[in-house]
Amino acid sequence: MYEVLKFIEHGVHCRQSMDCVQGTILLNYLKENPQTEKGMLISWFRELAASVDQYHRSHSRQNYRYLNPCSIVVSEEGTLFLLDMEAPDNEQVLKRMQKRAVRNHFVKPVYEIGAAGNNDADLFAYGRTIQFVLAYSDVYPALSRREENRLARVIDRCTGESRKKYENLHQVLKELPPVPKYKLSARRSNEDGHAKVRKTIILAGAAAGLTACVVMGAGTKEVSKTTGIQTGMAKESIPDETEAEYINKEYAQRTAEKTGMAVENLTETLEKQRLAEEMIRVYGRVMELEEDSEKIREAGLKKMELEMRQGNYEQALQTAKAVSEKTGGSEKLSALIGECEESTP
Repeated sequence: MYEVLKFIEHGVHCRQSMDCVQGTILLNYLKENPQTEKGMLISWFRELAASVDQYHRSHSRQNYRYLNPCSIVVSEEGTLFLLDMEAPDNEQVLKRMQKRAVRNHFVKPVYEIGAAGNNDADLFAYGRTIQFVLAYSDVYPALSRREENRLARVIDRCTGESRKKYENLHQVLKELPPVPKYKLSARRSNEDGHAKVRKTIILAGAAAGLTACVVMGAGTKEVSKTTGIQTGMAKESIPDETEAEYINKEYAQRTAEKTGMAVENLTETLEKQRLAEEMIRVYGRVMELEEDSEKIREAGLKKMELEMRQGNYEQALQTAKAVSEKTGGSEKLSALIGECEESTP
């Protein structure tokens, strides 16, 4: 159960109320359900924009401040709700959102925020959130070219990539694609058909978003909040800071004793390795889904460089082969292949 925000409309006015719903944090839901039905996806984007707009209207245009995939709950009915971040029971989720990777991806830099009183911060976080959802979902049936273009425009105008920026979430609602007439429930059917999202919408934030996802999910264990009972969807992964820290500390201590390395340095090294492995997976995914040869080459070269840093030269050569087959050769690719061959026993 999660304490969430609900809103009551009174003509042009809006009042906030609270409620408890059974469901799953959006981040964990996406990890358990990578295939997302298009009607539900667009409905989510509209529900989220409406909720944030209602929050602004009920709080004299004050920002929600915590908007990201950890602050959103998917109810058992498949509806999105904003977490009540002032509720004591949501304290663990708040800690999860304070990680640096989350802030770097979803929090707009202070120096870029305009005059006081606007909602630039929440607009930025909203754009990054739907960008993240697109990057982490296999959407079926395929988004149409018109839907892709509208979503790309919404993301650009929210994050500041476009000169023409939104002033509020009500404007976002007007430009989002309409929800298709069909819509599946949260407990998805096992249809085989699903299609790729055109990566022109999401490539700019995919790598950073997925890395943030890994960091947000680190140090969790499978328990259902409060009761430990499965909710009917996926069990919720709730951070257990004490246990995770203890395990990491013990592992680092034992490894440090064997290598002679300081525990602090070893922990930092292990974290970098873990993030590098995730980025390798991300770039590999981009190579599979992207159609633009330049973007495939760019992702492949970055994947090779990370693999070479890990000393995995044979895998780097396999990556080079895939890049060459998809895009042809290049001077940089040839140079990296030469380095790999020289370093391979």
